[in-house]
Amino acid sequence: ACLPGALSDRPALEALAALQLELEPVNKKAERAHARLKHKTSQRRKVHLEHRSAIIQGIRGFWVEVFMNHPQMSVLMSKQDADMLHFMTNLEVEEFRHPTRHCKITLSFRRNRYFQNEVIVKEYLMKVTGYHASHSTPVQWHQGFEWKAYRRRHHDSSVNFFNWFFDHNFTGSDWIAEIIIRDLWPNPLQYYVRRKAAPQKQGTARVENWGEEQVLSREA
Repeated sequence: ACLPGALSDRPALEALAALQLELEPVNKKAERAHARLKHKTSQRRKVHLEHRSAIIQGIRGFWVEVFMNHPQMSVLMSKQDADMLHFMTNLEVEEFRHPTRHCKITLSFRRNRYFQNEVIVKEYLMKVTGYHASHSTPVQWHQGFEWKAYRRRHHDSSVNFFNWFFDHNFTGSDWIAEIIIRDLWPNPLQYYVRRKAAPQKQGTARVENWGEEQVLSREA
């Protein structure tokens, strides 16, 4: 191939082209080795996560403690939300790169008085600008709670756990997802053992009741 450049640079350019040809198989070999190592590491991590999940499922109320002890998540939850999470048995976060880069949050529940679902899935596209809601399992509320759930959702459009759980396709949903994916999921134990902060002397807390239009908030 005819290489561009000054005549005096021709030997250097030819040497560079030859070296580049030699590098091609080396680069491909390195890519294959990296892919194998990544797969091996992923499989090893999966085994540890499955073992962790099995242990956690044997600790009743583990996840509600984790959520309620997290400083940001706890202020987004009501007493009713906490009671609902007492029935949560497992949390799993998975990241995928194909066909598009996305993340799946899976919440598993035992039988409860609120809804019929055993599994609730929330999916997010992972873009440079952050997490973007793409799919959410519809919650199949029990008849006694359906009207309360819908009334609560439509009377309060703020960023809170219940609205995220009801349907994660709203502004601010990505913040809750990020807390779960980047903070709670990697090391939930740190929040399970964390002592709750002592209640503040100033201010009162209002606890939302599903039978009334009240939402958990902190008033100065």
